[in-house]
Amino acid sequence: MYGTTAHRSDFSIFLERNQKKEKVSRHHLRHDKTCLNCGTTVEERYCTRCGQENLEPKESVGHVVGHFFADITHFDSKLFITLKDLILRPGFLTREYVAGRRSSYLNPIRMYIFISAMFFLAMFAGRKEHLPEREDDPHVVNGYRQHLADSLLAAAPDSTRQIFNREMAALLDTAKEKKLKDESLGLKMGTGDVVIDMTEYKYNSVHEFDSVQATLPDSARDKGLMHWILRHNIRQKEKRGTAKIHLEIDISHDIPKLMFVLLPLFALYVGWFYSRKKYYYVNHAIFSVHFHSFVFLLLLFFILLGKLIPGDWSETILALLSVILAFVYLVAALHGMYGQSFWVTLLKGTGIALLYLITMGIASSLLMIGTYVFL
Repeated sequence: MYGTTAHRSDFSIFLERNQKKEKVSRHHLRHDKTCLNCGTTVEERYCTRCGQENLEPKESVGHVVGHFFADITHFDSKLFITLKDLILRPGFLTREYVAGRRSSYLNPIRMYIFISAMFFLAMFAGRKEHLPEREDDPHVVNGYRQHLADSLLAAAPDSTRQIFNREMAALLDTAKEKKLKDESLGLKMGTGDVVIDMTEYKYNSVHEFDSVQATLPDSARDKGLMHWILRHNIRQKEKRGTAKIHLEIDISHDIPKLMFVLLPLFALYVGWFYSRKKYYYVNHAIFSVHFHSFVFLLLLFFILLGKLIPGDWSETILALLSVILAFVYLVAALHGMYGQSFWVTLLKGTGIALLYLITMGIASSLLMIGTYVFL
């Protein structure tokens, strides 16, 4: 009964589409019954071999425009039906696709590309350009002060001026502040980015660092990851001519790209929790495409909502809410597609979500490390 209803729905859409085209093309049917595309005899309006309509090849502008609007209307109807079922009936589209009932809906890949394109357009439209470091930045001001202090100490033509210069240099000198904290690492995380500020005041060159390390006893040397970080900071200090390294990583820009790359891996995780005899990997891949399409649609909605509700706290709340809703949808979609009990589905959905979040965290960390290494 269910399959019959779906079949009638597909047939009615197909018939409606052809009726629209028939209104446009009723005066352009060819008298010759040979198909222009494949040469097969055409008994009625459409070729039974290739499906091409047996129309005169010469078309008027009105005829082309009419076909254009008929096709656009048909695409829009498919789009609205697909989005409605994607949002309101989790797992239903995947189940229909696997069962072979596909003509009423957009192809999953086409839908994913369309939704993700809309998401990236909205995201790029809302991006803020990072302004260059201003001259009134405390680090820049301290640099000017230190340079002036060094100049005063170097210029000492007589004893009276030397005393005055020393007193002025003592007021301007920032070296004492620097000596209190030879190296520093600042980490600031927002809802859309991670900002890392690193400073290096103790060593002026990699050669100086290596020389000092060689003179220290083995227990006092920096080893492992810390040794590499310090050496890399000093190398960047030499390269850039500044003691400060400012690194910004736009997570809101990179995570959607990671989602696209990890989409096949997500399908693999789903496959680990469901019978390989009953479902093929391609079934899980279609489920993954539908799930990620919904996630992009959800993120697109929250991006637009975030423009109406300004403030840092609202961004944090919306980001947390999007994660919760994505998890709820995942459980509902798994239940709708694979048909197991709610509690079993909840347990499996939690496992899949944890694996995916761990993978996303590792991928994001590798991205941050790679960005830092290739500064």
